[in-house]
Amino acid sequence: MSEVISNRDKVTYNEITNYYHSNKLLFGLKYFKNWILEQLAFSIPVPSWRAKLHRMRGVNIGQNVYVGYDVIFDRIHPELITIGDYAEIGDRCILSAHSRGSLTTRQAYPRSMDPIIIGRGVSVNPGCIITQGVEIGENSIIGIGSVVSRDISPNSLALGYPAKVVKKLEGVGDLQT
Repeated sequence: MSEVISNRDKVTYNEITNYYHSNKLLFGLKYFKNWILEQLAFSIPVPSWRAKLHRMRGVNIGQNVYVGYDVIFDRIHPELITIGDYAEIGDRCILSAHSRGSLTTRQAYPRSMDPIIIGRGVSVNPGCIITQGVEIGENSIIGIGSVVSRDISPNSLALGYPAKVVKKLEGVGDLQT
């Protein structure tokens, strides 16, 4: 009979609970609660409700933020993600504040975590990936399907893999309702 929980899962779970200095049972319950909130947020029809559910998970989300469908905010370290007021995160984006190697590469590529900061008024279009340690300056636009692996200056249009600033935006930042 095979194991119910794999060795990989045991190693990862121990690593995370040690990082948070947490009781394994309490961390497991918190992770399960966050997983349920994430599943609800994936399909709830009202964007402000999706933002509220992700806030309940620990993501730092400002006011009047649009969160699209199927957005994945880091499942283990949601508290490392900050999104400024009036920002928009398009459908099926992934924001991952951590990385790690496999069981065989952990010594060479250990778990690392760094915050992600999305500035006020930023628009992240659908299908983008934002990696750990990135700050996107206010009023910037990230083009569809881009992979942001380094900081983006304010008032910029960035595109591609990896995302690069292709244009500075002028006349942005005024709130028009």
